Amino acid sequence: MSTLTKKESAMSNLHDDIAYMKALAEAGNAGPLRSGATLLWAGILFGLASVGQYLLMIGVLPQQAWVSLGIWFGCGGLFGIIAVLLNRSRRPVSATGKASSSVWSAVGLGIGASLITVILVVYQTHETMALSFIAPILIVLYGVGWWVDARMSGLAWLKLVALGCFVAAPVLGLMAAMPEQMLAYAGCLLLLASLPGYILMKAEKA
Repeated sequence: MSTLTKKESAMSNLHDDIAYMKALAEAGNAGPLRSGATLLWAGILFGLASVGQYLLMIGVLPQQAWVSLGIWFGCGGLFGIIAVLLNRSRRPVSATGKASSSVWSAVGLGIGASLITVILVVYQTHETMALSFIAPILIVLYGVGWWVDARMSGLAWLKLVALGCFVAAPVLGLMAAMPEQMLAYAGCLLLLASLPGYILMKAEKA
């Protein structure tokens, strides 16, 4: 075999190896996002908590701190149980699915840290107005999660969901100290978390 033939054979093998590795990478990235059901329940449960907070603020429910804590910790605890069960029932099988799960885990941690921070500010300053920051901050974090999901998955419509979150945040800010802010936040959660989550969940099962 001539030297030229050997070089051509080596180049052919190299091209085959590159094509094989590319196919593996594409196969690893293929597949639906796996966070749909979790986001569906997040929107529903925390939307219900927001409605409960609204009823408390207008006097339908007793205006006591323990009632508010019961609403939020109750819904938060139930969501935690559901999230754990969902994570155990299915595992991400693609690189994109795994990355998406990591993104939303980070968003969840960011939400928890933001809530604790605002609560500590209220405790330290005795200014309950700071609570009005919670809804806008959290909806921004949802927007960040959706934007990253859109970039990783190539699902352009998720960018519209993310932009919806970014537009909703200042609107919620304008409603600071108004009971209606909680109703608006509940609507945002259903529209910008539950609905996209449901669509992704259906795509996952398809």
